[in-house]
Amino acid sequence: MEFYDYFVVFITSITSIIVALIGKDYFRKREKKRYTDKSKEDLLEQIEKDEIVHLALRDVRRQFHADRIYVWQFHNGGNFYTESAMQKASITYERCSDGLERKSEKYQNILVSLFAWYMKQVLTNKAYYSNMEEIEDIGIRSICSGNGTRSHVASPMFDDKNHLIGILCLDWVFTPVPTELLTDGNFNQEFIDEVSHLSDSLKSYL
Repeated sequence: MEFYDYFVVFITSITSIIVALIGKDYFRKREKKRYTDKSKEDLLEQIEKDEIVHLALRDVRRQFHADRIYVWQFHNGGNFYTESAMQKASITYERCSDGLERKSEKYQNILVSLFAWYMKQVLTNKAYYSNMEEIEDIGIRSICSGNGTRSHVASPMFDDKNHLIGILCLDWVFTPVPTELLTDGNFNQEFIDEVSHLSDSLKSYL
């Protein structure tokens, strides 16, 4: 093989390597851009959902003249040494009256096992307390009183597989519960049904 032939083979090989490297880099950049665009799209979609939830909570709080409205969401929190999962909850959305301390800043990664009695009341749709003295559990009553809560309601949020994914809560702190929400001093069924419908509507945005 003459020098010219070797030279052609050499140039062809170098060219092929360069083309391959350029092609690889091109597809890598395209893949990175697609991933970045998808991440941005997902983030914008989540922000839109968050805005809808916050606006909905604002309107519901005003509608019922509550001082605080918030959503608990359940999530995994690691594992115990026994390998069983830690079930935790955090307040993820909250709207408050002016001058009221936000609970969401304190209540993050809370073990669900600490609130067994309360969770049972929520699951059976009995967590509607126009008077905090009605709460039988001393620990729960103490926490609510410590937050200045005078009246409290909580409605469970289930997914399509009937798994509990969240709780919609309303507190009255400065403001008394509107009389139209009460019958003989207790929250009436019409109000309970309305809160249940609201929590069911919000679940698709969580």
